[in-house]
Amino acid sequence: MKTNNCTVSSEIHAEQATKELYEAIYLGVDLHKASIMLTLIIDHSTPQPAQRFTWEKFWAFVQKQLGRAKKVYIVYEAGAFGFWPARKLKSMGAECWVVHPEKLDPGHKRVQTDKRDARQLADKLQRYVLGNKRAMVPVYIPSQAEEQARIETRHREALAKQVRTLQARGRGLLLSQGVFQTQSWWRTARWKELKAQLCPQLQAALEDDRALIEELGKKLKGAEKKLEASAPKELPKGFGRLTFLLLLRELCNYQRFHNRRNIGGFTGLCGAVSSSGPYHLDLSINKAGNPYLRTLLIELAWRMVYWQPHYKGLKPWRRLVQAGASHHKSHRKRAVVAIARQLAVDIWRWQTGRVTPEQLGWQMSVAL
Repeated sequence: MKTNNCTVSSEIHAEQATKELYEAIYLGVDLHKASIMLTLIIDHSTPQPAQRFTWEKFWAFVQKQLGRAKKVYIVYEAGAFGFWPARKLKSMGAECWVVHPEKLDPGHKRVQTDKRDARQLADKLQRYVLGNKRAMVPVYIPSQAEEQARIETRHREALAKQVRTLQARGRGLLLSQGVFQTQSWWRTARWKELKAQLCPQLQAALEDDRALIEELGKKLKGAEKKLEASAPKELPKGFGRLTFLLLLRELCNYQRFHNRRNIGGFTGLCGAVSSSGPYHLDLSINKAGNPYLRTLLIELAWRMVYWQPHYKGLKPWRRLVQAGASHHKSHRKRAVVAIARQLAVDIWRWQTGRVTPEQLGWQMSVAL
């Protein structure tokens, strides 16, 4: 009888032990359209063998893990699926990160599979959660409203890019036939002058391109008017409503940056460095982050040189960029990059209430 009691007691303790929650479960996830590869790590144990799921079974698996651990951490790489999986996982109760994509082959074995990617992601996630903040590089997960607003600005940029592509194609075709006066070839007055010089085949091709440019141009103007209508009426001179909206929606939210180093580094306008021992070399800008954001800031920096002569960010570089300056062109470009980087920081300070436009030396006006 005593033996039976001991047996029953041990079974009860074993059952209670299995019901205890783990401290943490880490899931490295490699997303694909047809399936999902996943590696799981429980607390401080070694990674379990990778598993493949359909999307429907993946959500059910995550829900099951939420009942097994106090915290469930998930990571996947930014890519075609955007941020909706992260928002859904967070709504289920998991902690989710989206990381900057990279080649997950630390041993340089030239063997890269979904299983290896999922395991590497799980390893990075575990180290990151346990305190190694350099183990991976999370990207900002925008809200649904922020992402939808950004779609509008990127649609506008896509239309503009298509227009520029057609214009460039026309210039190339004209040059291939010995026509050197290609500037504004698609405009009505210029086209009437060019048309008589062209063969029938080239005329037909460029007529089609002109029709597409006109159609896309109308859509582009409509998209820009819609964006400008939601911008503030009063802005610093030289900004323009469209520029202000494009910057805001690319960044999603100025409050996401905690200090000037965050916003400055995000622009990709910071200088790169190659240094080892006594060797040190300052390189060109690192071009990290969003290339479209850099384009906007460089364009805005040139406008600030013209429209905001009292801007404090111009003071160290005024002698290089002022009209009539005799400095080399490369020096002026470096100065404008520095102004653009400082401008990004000052816009962040202004939008987060740290300074006023007057403190920055900006003149305000009603944007047209």
